[in-house]
Amino acid sequence: MIKRNIYLRLLLSIVGTTVLVLAMQTALLFITTNIAERTWKEKVFDDYVSTLSANFSDNPGMSFADMLYTLADSAPDRVSGLLIRDEMGDVSISIGASARGDYIPQPFDGGQLFDSYRSSSMAIPKTFSVSVNTSDDYVMEEISAPEYKIDIHSRTIAGNLIIDSIEVRKSGLSGKNEIKIPSVIKNNDIAGTIVLYNNGNVYGYIDILVFDIDVYGPTEMLIRDVAGKFFIFLPIAVIFSLVAGYFISKRNVRMIREIKRALRDLANGNYHAKIDKKLVAYEDFEVIAESIDQLGDDLDRHRKSRREWLKNISHDLNTPLTSMNILLSGAEDGLFPLNSDLIKALKKEADILAGRIASVNYYSTLLSQRELNTVSADITEILASAIYGRSCCTLEKDDGIPPLDVDYDLVKRAFSEILDNSEEYGEKGGTTSIAVRMEKDGVAVYFTNRGHLPSPRPPFFEPWARGDASRHEGGSGLGLPIVHQIMELHHGSVEIDELDGFVEVRLFFPHGEKN
Repeated sequence: MIKRNIYLRLLLSIVGTTVLVLAMQTALLFITTNIAERTWKEKVFDDYVSTLSANFSDNPGMSFADMLYTLADSAPDRVSGLLIRDEMGDVSISIGASARGDYIPQPFDGGQLFDSYRSSSMAIPKTFSVSVNTSDDYVMEEISAPEYKIDIHSRTIAGNLIIDSIEVRKSGLSGKNEIKIPSVIKNNDIAGTIVLYNNGNVYGYIDILVFDIDVYGPTEMLIRDVAGKFFIFLPIAVIFSLVAGYFISKRNVRMIREIKRALRDLANGNYHAKIDKKLVAYEDFEVIAESIDQLGDDLDRHRKSRREWLKNISHDLNTPLTSMNILLSGAEDGLFPLNSDLIKALKKEADILAGRIASVNYYSTLLSQRELNTVSADITEILASAIYGRSCCTLEKDDGIPPLDVDYDLVKRAFSEILDNSEEYGEKGGTTSIAVRMEKDGVAVYFTNRGHLPSPRPPFFEPWARGDASRHEGGSGLGLPIVHQIMELHHGSVEIDELDGFVEVRLFFPHGEKN
């Protein structure tokens, strides 16, 4: 079994994401329903008051009994019931049902508002039924609901209250009031309260009960249908995510295992390991597959380069040693006289050997170097220092070349190596043209002279990568690799190319490099 099996992890991540999304949708459903329920009750209450106000306006001069009848008759079918409280705030009359359709018990007795309503009870709208039995099943509840005020101006004629005017106005949200209401009523069942004022005095209160949004007929059907489909979809979505996760994870795992196999082959020295492109289904995996193929090619090339490096370094270091041995053996056998010419010849070969060993040491130091001793320097001044003493160079530059933050000694060494290569491999007696140019992202230095590059072109920037045809001309074989490493340390680049019989080397120094 694979430790932390990738297939299982992918599958569980897909399923976990699906479950999380579904859980969030479920929470959103309940939150939205809760908000909709509150909005629903407020809207029903406002609509009821608007209808009530219009009915009052259409029937001026009504009696008090007619007003109470209008209070009940104006209620739409979304209103489940009314609690009519007396001037003291105690429930006098209960009409209809609770927000969930439960029967509301009738209180024992009522105040003057009950007496007024009883006189109109024969004309109670069919929308409601007035409960007639009494009960002591009441509880104290704290309510806070939107509130309207009805200001009534009335007079008594022949023992009857006659209303002269009725004004309905909104008074905002009532404070938290603790009242005694039937136990089947909850505080959030009351969508709003209407306060009745008669000639400036509180006459009573009317609490509007609204069916819960999930109890009211048409809405209940809609909610049940939506919720039912949602909860039916929930297990289907989980099953679908399991099936989809299985196939997606399985395919991804095949690709990941193919990558593991290729990397294992590379680690074991099989640099020709390739990834089956049939398994590559996604762009990211395609990039990984291409990178692994490229890595294998690079590792194979570096392996061959190391072999070539060992062969060439032994050749380049052995050549001056062989020459010295020949001279010394000849002197020992009396073939060469032991004079100053022999000593000069031996010293020359020793200097060549020392120079090549020094180049190897210098290149090794560059490979391990991580920091530069940077200074702000004029690139043309460094060029002038590298050119000093050479008679076959010309220098030109663009105006406004800015100073660069570079390691002065390393850059001078890079310029000197390029010039040495130009003199060694370029046209004999030719001139090397040097140009410093401002470019978009930095400064470029061009070295140009007559000559030809070997064909096929060797990897110039790898150690001892000279063409075989030039090997007899000597040199350490580390000139361009040293230049390349110096430019890498400066976050720059070096390029070499041939055009129309001219060889051009371009060194590029970017602006704002971070060393």
